[in-house]
Order: sequence, then structure tokens, then C-alpha cells
Amino acid sequence: MLIALVISFSDWDGLNEIGWVQFDNYVALFTNRVLYPYFWKSLLVSVEYILLTVPINIILSLVVSALLNSKIKAERFFKTAFYIPSVTVGVAVMALWRFMLDPTFGMINQLLGTNINFLGTEGLDLITLAVMSVWGGLGYNVLIMLSAMKNIDSSLYEAASIDGANAFQKFWNITVPGVMPTVFFFLVTGIIGGFQAFEQMWLMTGTGTNHSTYTYVYGVYEQSMTFGELGVGSAMSFILFAFLLVLTLIQFRALPKDVDAKNKKSLFARLKRKGGEA
Repeated sequence: MLIALVISFSDWDGLNEIGWVQFDNYVALFTNRVLYPYFWKSLLVSVEYILLTVPINIILSLVVSALLNSKIKAERFFKTAFYIPSVTVGVAVMALWRFMLDPTFGMINQLLGTNINFLGTEGLDLITLAVMSVWGGLGYNVLIMLSAMKNIDSSLYEAASIDGANAFQKFWNITVPGVMPTVFFFLVTGIIGGFQAFEQMWLMTGTGTNHSTYTYVYGVYEQSMTFGELGVGSAMSFILFAFLLVLTLIQFRALPKDVDAKNKKSLFARLKRKGGEA
């Protein structure tokens, strides 16, 4: 990291002698639209990708984990089934998806009776990659979320049952607040992972139509490896590092402290109030 930081202040191409340019790389990335026309575009694409993946991942993890936590039969089978994509080699998974999404003979188009080019249509390509990402990461998130749910104090559910709360009320008023630290964990790691997205774009779509899948780290790779501008690529990396650091600190400041304690106090206060009314 220290070497990369030093390189970010140079015009080194990895082969020739290093020339020092101070902060020129950083300034040029933000201001020079001729040399770096897709810098801001890559940030926007990464944000769009995050908005497509992180909320859906969190919501699905909550719902699936709640279902698995409701003492259903064959819980181990379902946990294993959901987790399998997480331990499958990424390149193999992407090769399978490319085959299924083929516009001519792909299984998905065959089932739909269409010939949609999911990976070659602007706008649709990023959505398709987001669906793949959610599918691939759901199993890991479900196991973590399920563990958090099993650690919630069972007395809260017992008290709610005595008060006549239905399943949805228990889920919304006990389960969701009880797993908020885990939701926060998914939020932080999801945003960081979203900004680091590269592998699926590089293997599946490239930069996409009109750079529609040109994520920020794809730009780092392209500047460093394709154009040989290691100084610029390193500068982009540290811009992302600083941005994610600030964003994560803001998220930590926004996280309510003692979520479980507040949840218990609030629930028992409502139960006591309703009991007094009765």
C-alpha cells in the first residue's frame, strides 16, 4: 500500500524510469475530461450497481433467514442449498450464467420464449450482473443473518405472544431491530464490495454498451494494465480508499448504539402499557 501511494504521485508505466508529478494525477482525474472521460461515469455505474444489489440482498437475507428460523422442516438442506453458490468457483459460475443467458440457445431465453441479449443491452446488462451478484452472495448472508436471529432473546417473542402479537408483528418489532447490527454489517461490506466490483464485469460484459458496466475498479484496471498508467491507477485506488473510509465512518456514526437493549426496553414498555390498559 505504501509503494502504491508513492507510485500515485508519479507517471510510472511499470517499465521506464519514474517521473514525479506530485498531485497532478489526482487533479487530472477530477478535472481532465479529455484524458479521463469515464472517471465520473465509473463512479456513477458503481453507485447504480450498489443500489441494485445491497438493498435487495439485505431484504432477501431478512426474509429467507426468518423463514428458516421458523422451525421449518429440512432446515439444514435449505441452508446448504442457499450456501452452495458462495463456495462455487466464481469463473465457473460466470461461465454457467453466460451459457444460460445466451440470446440464441440460452436456457433463460428458451424458457421465456425470447432472444434477449441480457449481457449486451445497455441498462439491462448491469441489472443482470446485479441479479447474479445477489444470487451468489445470498447464501453467505443468510447464514450470518440466521445466526443473528437465533441469538435474539427468546423471552421477547414469548412476551409478544402473550400480548397477542402475530408473526409479522414479531418479525417487524423484534426480529428486525434485533438484527440491526448485522444489517449494518451487510450495509458497510455491501457498499465496499459494490465499489470493488470488477471480476464479473471483466468476464461477462467488459465495459458494456456505452460503458454501462464500467465500474470504478474496472477503470483502475484499465488505466493501470491496459494503458500502462500505474500512477493514475494508484491515484484512483487511493481516491476510492479515502471515499470508502469517510463513508464507513459516517455509517458508524449513524448506527444506533445498544440496539438490542433499546429494543427490549421499548417492547416491554409497550407490553406494560397495554397490560395496564387491559
